[in-house]
Amino acid sequence: MTLSIVELAMVRDTTAELLDELRLDAYLFEIEPRDEQWELKVDCAVAADGAWESVTLLVPKEILLLSRDDAATRQRLLAEWHGRLAACKVGV
Repeated sequence: MTLSIVELAMVRDTTAELLDELRLDAYLFEIEPRDEQWELKVDCAVAADGAWESVTLLVPKEILLLSRDDAATRQRLLAEWHGRLAACKVGV
């Protein structure tokens, strides 16, 4: 799989925007290409005790890119991520 710098930057920016929309209080993330999917690793502060949790999500490449411009796809992806990152502390 050959990726351009532009595509990598676009995926990283899109992922950061999505995670910001979830309003996590504190988090770090990495996103890496894996065949036709992206592997998203999120480390976030846990709401209950202030510890950190690591969560790995697999995101189909086309879904992540489509979420930039398609509101319905973006909302589905946000809902899925919200469920998987439910233990993470949310900011106000």
